[in-house]
Amino acid sequence: MKKITASYKVMLAYHQQIGSLFKVLDNSFASEQNKKKLLPLASNKLFSVCDYQYMFLDNYTLWSHQVPYDAGLPFWLGRFYVNADCLVDNIPIDDYPAKQVPHLAFVWTWVGCDEPNLVDADEPECWIAIVDPQPTNPETRIYDVAEMVWRWIRIETTAEEEADGWILGRFYPHDFGCELHGFWQVRRFPLRDISSIYQINQLIVNPLTEKLAQLAEGEGIIDNGEWIIDNG
Repeated sequence: MKKITASYKVMLAYHQQIGSLFKVLDNSFASEQNKKKLLPLASNKLFSVCDYQYMFLDNYTLWSHQVPYDAGLPFWLGRFYVNADCLVDNIPIDDYPAKQVPHLAFVWTWVGCDEPNLVDADEPECWIAIVDPQPTNPETRIYDVAEMVWRWIRIETTAEEEADGWILGRFYPHDFGCELHGFWQVRRFPLRDISSIYQINQLIVNPLTEKLAQLAEGEGIIDNGEWIIDNG
């Protein structure tokens, strides 16, 4: 039983560190010194597996969209960010239509195991991505688009290419809730690689803000069937 308590405390500490990471990221992305200023969706919570999956413990089931992000110690936690230049109306960020916010960036953390769609990693990982979601209905709330991205990126089945550390793939709409027709670029690396502010900027903030700046100037994730790779 002592080992169980010790393991639980380790996981609590891990999630506290993840919470601190996203606070740093929120401040760093909002800096005017970046190529683009990024602001988070769902500013008062993180996306987590608790949003979508039942968690069984004997005869008890946890299933609530309102639970705190660390309830149940989820193995995925993440946040989506948007280009602040797209936010020209006086409405909450989450309620903007997708046609006004055509691209998303995200930062996700994964504990490295217990994911049915991935081979276990050797250690916890950080995933960053640029997404061109292209929902069926361009009036869809950008928060709802982010939820679809959260659920339906499947690198093990929809990746098409890998280059310069980026995994490249696309979405396929289907009747199970995905209404996206677009593309994504994902980069994954060990979480231990971002143990300083400098590393956070080099591996997360700079690549994502620079890529969103390029997209804002008209560059696409894919052009005439060819993937466009940023070496940042």
